Amino acid sequence: MHIDGWTILLQAVNFLILVWLLHRFLYRPVLAVIAERQAATERVRSDAEAARQAAEAASRSLEDQRATLPAERDRLIAAARAEAEAERAALLDRARTEADHALEEARARLAEERAQALGALQRHAADLGTQLATRLLRDAPARSLTRPLLEEACAAVEALDASQRHALADGAESVPVRLAAAGPLSDEDAAHARDRLTVALGRPVALELTEDPSLIAGVELHFAHSVVRRSWKQALAEAKEEMTRHDSARTDADSVA
Repeated sequence: MHIDGWTILLQAVNFLILVWLLHRFLYRPVLAVIAERQAATERVRSDAEAARQAAEAASRSLEDQRATLPAERDRLIAAARAEAEAERAALLDRARTEADHALEEARARLAEERAQALGALQRHAADLGTQLATRLLRDAPARSLTRPLLEEACAAVEALDASQRHALADGAESVPVRLAAAGPLSDEDAAHARDRLTVALGRPVALELTEDPSLIAGVELHFAHSVVRRSWKQALAEAKEEMTRHDSARTDADSVA
């Protein structure tokens, strides 16, 4: 067999050219595609690993949360119970306060109504007592009641000091005095009163006699600027006022108590 050197050389050259062409246009793109595929695979693997780690972290978080759920539930239940208990206590306190306030108002209203009723009853009793006493006194002998009161009125003038008696005389030579009585006075009683007043005032007295049945019994000595009263009308009025004032004070004390 004859081997031609040029032929071998040409074949070697063709082989080298083929290898170069394959390396140039086929091997490099294939390597690039393989490298890109490997990079994509690595990325997918990395993403999968990251997803697995995230899933594991989420699973651990869920487990932790599941483990803390009973404690959180107990805490929430305890907080809700505490809040409900505080609200109940507040409602009870408010209700108790309102009840106490309503009770105090009711007590005050009852005390006021009781005081008003007692006051009205006391005034009515005082009026009845005054009317009864007035009726009894009107039926009594007028002179036997009037004369002692006339003596008291004259004695009251005599008990005044000098300056007060001088003021009653008002500087007049003859002192005008109007003697009002519940009924007619006897001349003896009138003269006796004039004499006592003349001595007490140190001046003559011009006595004017008038009748005033509203006095019930007794007299009033009317001077220029003052009046000396000694009558059952005045006594009953003062007794009624004193009784009403005393009963009112006692009612107020009972209300406060």
